[in-house]
Amino acid sequence: MEIKPEIEPMPIPYEPVRPKVYLVDVDGTLTKGCAWDDESIRNAEPNQEMIDKINQLHEKNFIVIHTARRHERYLATIDWLTKNGVRYHAIRMEKCPGDYIVDCDARKKVEDL
Repeated sequence: MEIKPEIEPMPIPYEPVRPKVYLVDVDGTLTKGCAWDDESIRNAEPNQEMIDKINQLHEKNFIVIHTARRHERYLATIDWLTKNGVRYHAIRMEKCPGDYIVDCDARKKVEDL
């Protein structure tokens, strides 16, 4: 007769983790200045240090690009984000509530994140 070792069922530790929602402004945050027309938007100088931090946060969080730019500037904004390798999950052409707001008026340095 074969004796099987008794195995006690062990609960699997489970803690649901909701990703944080980061609202990230473009002008003065992802860019080094402000841009309000299509040409200046597409040619805006990137703030690479901030872009790198947002891309790192993208791995475990939900990134929403939120900007006060007019809706007519949507395609130029998407072009700039793509050209500069910004990773995000959604874009909103108006301000909205979230867990963290990364905005030149709220957070000025990468270290604040």
